[in-house]
Amino acid sequence: MRGQNPVRQQQLNADGSLWVQSVFYTLQGEGPFTGQPAVFVRLAGCNLKCFWCDTDFESSQWKPSLNQLLDKIQEEKPPCCKLIVITGGEPFRQNIAPLVASLLQAGLNVQLETNGTLWVELPKHPNLAIVCSPKTPAIHPKVAERSQYFKYVIKHGETTEGDGLPNACTQQDGASARVARPPKGARIFVVPQDSFDDKQNELNRKHCVRLAKQFGYTLTLQTHKLLGIE
Repeated sequence: MRGQNPVRQQQLNADGSLWVQSVFYTLQGEGPFTGQPAVFVRLAGCNLKCFWCDTDFESSQWKPSLNQLLDKIQEEKPPCCKLIVITGGEPFRQNIAPLVASLLQAGLNVQLETNGTLWVELPKHPNLAIVCSPKTPAIHPKVAERSQYFKYVIKHGETTEGDGLPNACTQQDGASARVARPPKGARIFVVPQDSFDDKQNELNRKHCVRLAKQFGYTLTLQTHKLLGIE
């Protein structure tokens, strides 16, 4: 969206219906489950507008009921796939609790991708993994408590020397804003920002390599882009 999306407020429908951008079967491209077959549930709308965001999450008008969405997930999911990735946009902008509970009850693994600013109460479950990719100086305390993984988008020249994590604003190009840091013990992933410029992207990749080696972070690439898959 590259910051062109409207800022959407949190909207929690009691019936569990959701505004959905798309549901599709692919491989997880980045983070702790890279390479695993997964059904992606991309929810529409976001409460932030990151100027470098490369994802469309506003063009759909589909607002299925919970049962309709579960049927669509089952339609896309082959028997070998056990991972459901709920992403956006910002998934915590909507009432994802009924969807998450239904997927966990079905014996599936659920990964949530969040910017960390919002929260919906979810069950604690060994098959639920929350990946927080902070985009703001502060995150919701429940997200900090419940997220096992933290993923940071890295651009060369826009990180702090002491920990190698971002110190640039995601909402305004060229502005400074030290994004929220992870709690002690969290596993940290660094992913090179896609700056839509080959020279800058090469600098971003090399910088991520240096940070991973210096601080013990895990480097993750956007494998789906390299492979040309959704």
